[in-house]
Amino acid sequence: MTFPRTVLKLALSGTIAAGALFGVAAATAGTSWSIGVSLPGVAVSEPAPVYYEPAPVYSRPAPVYYQPAPPVRYQPPSYVAPAPVYYEPGPSWEERRAERREWRRREWERREHYRHYREDRD
Repeated sequence: MTFPRTVLKLALSGTIAAGALFGVAAATAGTSWSIGVSLPGVAVSEPAPVYYEPAPVYSRPAPVYYQPAPPVRYQPPSYVAPAPVYYEPGPSWEERRAERREWRRREWERREHYRHYREDRD
């Protein structure tokens, strides 16, 4: 029985396609991929991203140094009294009143002198 060359070529291309399909499936390491046939022509999509959790790693924690507490020294409490303040008594209200009267008298004299001086000048 002899097969026509077109059938032989078709069978051979199908075998190569199936072998490539199974060979690629074994090399994907658990990723998924698909071939879309519903569109006109053939569309190959990219595989989904895969996350591999890294292996756990043990690292020794950094050494911790606790500084010892300073020694406690007990001493009697010390009290500091403020320096004494002495106030010199100021002028009494009679003295301030007399100073004010004196100031007013001098101001009056100054004004009167200026007024008389200005009259003589004119």
